[in-house]
Amino acid sequence: MGRETPLLLVIKRILLVFGLLLSPVVCAAQTGVDASQYQKFWLWAGVRPQPVLHQMSELYLYQGEIVRQQGKARLWSKGIPVSRLKAPKLWLSIRVTTLDIPEPMLDAMLTLREKWVAAGNQQVGIQIDFDAASYQLDKYAEFLSRVRNKLPKDCPLSVTGLLDWAKTGNVNQLNQLPVDELVVQTYQGRKTVTNYDAYLPALLGLTIPFRVGLVQHGEWDKQWQQRLSQSPYYGGEVVFLLNPG
Repeated sequence: MGRETPLLLVIKRILLVFGLLLSPVVCAAQTGVDASQYQKFWLWAGVRPQPVLHQMSELYLYQGEIVRQQGKARLWSKGIPVSRLKAPKLWLSIRVTTLDIPEPMLDAMLTLREKWVAAGNQQVGIQIDFDAASYQLDKYAEFLSRVRNKLPKDCPLSVTGLLDWAKTGNVNQLNQLPVDELVVQTYQGRKTVTNYDAYLPALLGLTIPFRVGLVQHGEWDKQWQQRLSQSPYYGGEVVFLLNPG
């Protein structure tokens, strides 16, 4: 073999440096939640649509928030305006910060759904996003019963759930929630909850349809797909999309 020239040595050193710099990034990409591998997504206000939405089977679309200010409840409409989407199944996600909601606000939520149906969206459900404490699940169930009684028979009801609901709460209470599905979120804000997997075994005690919510680029051990799939009530994962960067 011939002797390596100084130029060749410099090139090898540059490649070595870049290889070392890039290796942590590659590892992170392998362990992160790759949205292209999923078909169910949340699209929240301020988050730009991504190409992965072309493969969606279900879309959870943020549409507003019910808040109580100065003694009055109010529905703040947010998110994309009413339109016909290509989602085979659409969920209108409504953020709720109080359970003290008068009937007119519930009626406004149903009116919003009627507009989406009138726009040509065939399967449209309602999802309530509320961070109920584990010890208040009974009060939350009462509120959900009010919502359920308002909904037409062709409108399914979904709720988001906290990881500790099943572990520190009463699983029997969860199984009695008047909902068509529970989506348990493994993240807070934009990051995966530390030791999220310690909460997942308790989900196998659920006897209502449930899914697991992931955050894009967050953590997810795919072995849990296989373990949770042992339950006939498990419906897969939903990915909360984020803007690039």
